[in-house]
Amino acid sequence: MGERNASDPSGHRRRLLELDKEALAGEVIRTWDTLAGSEAELNELRMEVGKLELEIVKLRGKRGISSTKIEMASRIEELEQEVSILAGKESQEDQDEELVRLRKREEVLLTSLLDLEREFAASQSK
Repeated sequence: MGERNASDPSGHRRRLLELDKEALAGEVIRTWDTLAGSEAELNELRMEVGKLELEIVKLRGKRGISSTKIEMASRIEELEQEVSILAGKESQEDQDEELVRLRKREEVLLTSLLDLEREFAASQSK
């Protein structure tokens, strides 16, 4: 009994074993739906990261790239790494928490990117 608890510290396995077939099927379907939603959100984040990377490439190609722009590229690379780490996590709770955190970081990065574009436009008009 001690070994069973050690392999199922959260008690999910025990709880699932106690469900009847219909309730278990419902639980599986809800879990699949949740995972599919998380996967779709991950794919959206990956696409957004790809767009941000493209913007960074464009910014790097222009003369006079500032250290702020280089830092922005680094932050976007960190976000991409975190997205790939998130894709490998098995726990739905971990994915949900990470998605919320990554969405907040994405918002900050997008705001920063807009600021960088303004900075670049201002430097070009001088």
